[in-house]
Order: sequence, then C-alpha cells, then structure tokens
Amino acid sequence: MPLQNLEQVRAKHALAYSKADLNTGGQNGGKVMKKIPAAIMNNGLLAAAAFALDPKHREKGWGTAFDHITLHLASSEIGLLDKNDATLEDLLMRLTESDSHTLKLATQEALAWLAYARRFVTGGGEDDE
Repeated sequence: MPLQNLEQVRAKHALAYSKADLNTGGQNGGKVMKKIPAAIMNNGLLAAAAFALDPKHREKGWGTAFDHITLHLASSEIGLLDKNDATLEDLLMRLTESDSHTLKLATQEALAWLAYARRFVTGGGEDDE
C-alpha cells in the first residue's frame, strides 16, 4: 500500500466508523458526534472518555464512538496507543499512564479524526436530528 498522509488515514478510519453498525443517537449518529468534540475541548479527552464509560452514556453511542477513537489512535499509522488497545477502557488506561505530551497528541488526533467522523456519520448536514 502506498504511503498515506494523516488526512487520508483519518478519513479512511472515519469512513470505516460510519459504515459500522452504529448506535450513536440521532439520524446516522448525529447527536453524539456533535457533542463529543465540545466535550473534549471543554473537559479534556480523559474526562470525555470517562463520561462515555458510564453505562447510560455508553449505550447511547458514546462508547461506540470512543471505541473507534481508540482504534484510530492505536492504528499502525497513528501509533499513539498500543496496537492491542481496542476499547474505551484501554484508551483510559493507556492515557492515564502516559506522559502529558502523549495525552496532548492523542487529544489533538482524536479531534482531527472526529472532524471527519462527524462529516461521514451525519452525512455532512447540520440538521440531521
């Protein structure tokens, strides 16, 4: 496979997320995908992930979205998490044990991935609820 840039990798992983069997609320997952970036920017990646870990939020789609964020961060192209990390719990465990620079990079990368995921999951529209 040819070398891909970060934008291509993000788009590829977000497109795979959009084609998965999603339970993220709203039409095509729009509600959760609109809320996660704001939650990360206002509270940080760890706090947003902890919120998603709560069973009532997890089943509303937050857990699914964060599982895919984790898969993206653990992919060989991104490499911010161990390749065996695949769940929200793995994300929380690894990032609480990492240094602040890794947490900052993971936060930036998660937000960059979410920019694509939101477009693909909601179909690019603003009125998808």
